[in-house]
Amino acid sequence: MSQIKAVIWDLAGVVLHAVKGTFSTLLAERLDAPLAEIERLMGSKENNLWDINEIDDDAYYTFLLKELNMPMEKKAILRKFVLDDFYIDQEMLAYIKKIQETVTTMLLTNFPAHVHDFMKTDWIVDGAFDHIIASCDVKLIKPDPAIYTLALERLGYEAEECVFIDDREVNVKAAQELGITGIVFQGKSQTMSDLDTLLQK
Repeated sequence: MSQIKAVIWDLAGVVLHAVKGTFSTLLAERLDAPLAEIERLMGSKENNLWDINEIDDDAYYTFLLKELNMPMEKKAILRKFVLDDFYIDQEMLAYIKKIQETVTTMLLTNFPAHVHDFMKTDWIVDGAFDHIIASCDVKLIKPDPAIYTLALERLGYEAEECVFIDDREVNVKAAQELGITGIVFQGKSQTMSDLDTLLQK
């Protein structure tokens, strides 16, 4: 096995977390909407278009509220939700900065364009990532193999020299199919332990 030279991190669900529950459960609570409907909309074509910056926040919020038969006044709830209901896990961030002393770090995220503004204001990652690839910039979405290929090109490493961490198994499997070692995030302790084991080999 090649020595690990880079660790690629997902954002939401790994480094960025909802103040309670998950993105979907909390959004369902904030809008007083059925969870099944929220999950359906999170998997929609429009959600992907939002993530690759083909539609902006306002257009996506309009889509959500129309689908849920809710008044447009609830856009205020959505605008507050996307920023105020999430936080960067400082323990995880400190861990990433620690391993950054010995490996290259990358953030690889499916996220709409507001991620850049929020990471300058509320979601400060303080230089923890040597590279950042966001779907809104590259018009690619995990688990499309092309986004992982792009990540490897940016890093300048072979697949077997990299580890990818994501809370969605489908995204991890896609990376593994290209030869990247994968870790499914199920919690901080598990993820740090699994990664430490890999880095010590």
